Amino acid sequence: MLLKTAQFGEIEINENKKIIFKEGIPGFETLKEYILLEDEDIESPFKYLQSAQQEDVCFVILNPYMFNINYTPTIKEEYFEKLGGGKDEDFFIFVITTVGKTLEETTVNLMAPLLIHQETRLGLQVIVEEDAYTTKHPILDFKTERS
Repeated sequence: MLLKTAQFGEIEINENKKIIFKEGIPGFETLKEYILLEDEDIESPFKYLQSAQQEDVCFVILNPYMFNINYTPTIKEEYFEKLGGGKDEDFFIFVITTVGKTLEETTVNLMAPLLIHQETRLGLQVIVEEDAYTTKHPILDFKTERS
């Protein structure tokens, strides 16, 4: 399948690689199909969740565990069940990044991570139970917290 994107041009993708968000992502509820893209040429913590339905919708995401060893969100079991259930290792957890004009203004949403089942290819944005996490956590804190 040929996927048109605003950021990456046209990309040939395998139809089986689609991730389905049955409920959409808040603010983008009508967009259900996404492709996970990454730059294989460079080592980067960032990935891209590109809409397969609208070429100009692409979320910058990252795996918070690459940085923050203290991120231990409590995610309700019902979220895991909606995606097909399984063990913790059957799921990817990503956080959406809001890229600012500078690195100091760049934040990540730790309060509402994306949960993606590796086998069923189903995804869901979930709300964690802890009050300690915010929707605008400075990304520069990750470097400090990782030390």
